[in-house]
Amino acid sequence: MKCPRAFFLVFAVATTLSGCVSTKYEMASKDTPPAVPLNIATVQPPVALKVSTVISYKGPGSWKQEALWDEYVVVIHNQGDQPLTIRAAALLDPGGEPRAPGSDPWDLEKESQTLEQRYLRAGVAFVRAAGPGVLILGAGAAAVASAGIFSAAAGTAATATVIALPVYYVVVFSVNHSNKNDVVAEFARRRLNLPLTLTPGESRTGSLFFPMTPNPQALNLQYLSAQAAGEAVLTLEALHGLHVKNEN
Repeated sequence: MKCPRAFFLVFAVATTLSGCVSTKYEMASKDTPPAVPLNIATVQPPVALKVSTVISYKGPGSWKQEALWDEYVVVIHNQGDQPLTIRAAALLDPGGEPRAPGSDPWDLEKESQTLEQRYLRAGVAFVRAAGPGVLILGAGAAAVASAGIFSAAAGTAATATVIALPVYYVVVFSVNHSNKNDVVAEFARRRLNLPLTLTPGESRTGSLFFPMTPNPQALNLQYLSAQAAGEAVLTLEALHGLHVKNEN
């Protein structure tokens, strides 16, 4: 008789997983609205640069549920008659400090959190779209308790948790690990790797991932061609108000 009861307890805990998996690794809902076209551009021969859209925290076009970064979807075109190498990119923050694009989603999220506190201390009314996600441990404990599995009068329930809790956390770990791999794969698929060499007349589309930056001033590209090295600058007045609290 004990085996069926233990099986029931394991099954009951496992069914709570949908509310307890870490949102840090979850993809966005399928009903997230599509990205809003921005299409701001500059032509500074031999470089033509366009920002097609910016995907921000929980905004239109989001593919990760809680992405602590800004994704700039860009198109870079070589207008010259010689190969062109895009050496680096930088996003200028409101103080003119350059931010390099990130190559690792988790390092990028940590950088965004650090900068968020720095901006707030400096008096910038920095905001995200929503508050932080729920912790796994807190949600897990609440879900197990609300399921009615524990009973102070039933000694068998306390014994059964020796089976239920390890299974619960093993499954959670497995789901989180799978979701984390999905995020890393999608991040890598979308990311524009620099340095990047374009043949004459070639265009390349991809995403530059920057830490969350309020009121960005400009997006700069450093390039190198057979003739010279230079920098293309795209001003970003259209993004004024990004990550800044609207006091109206």
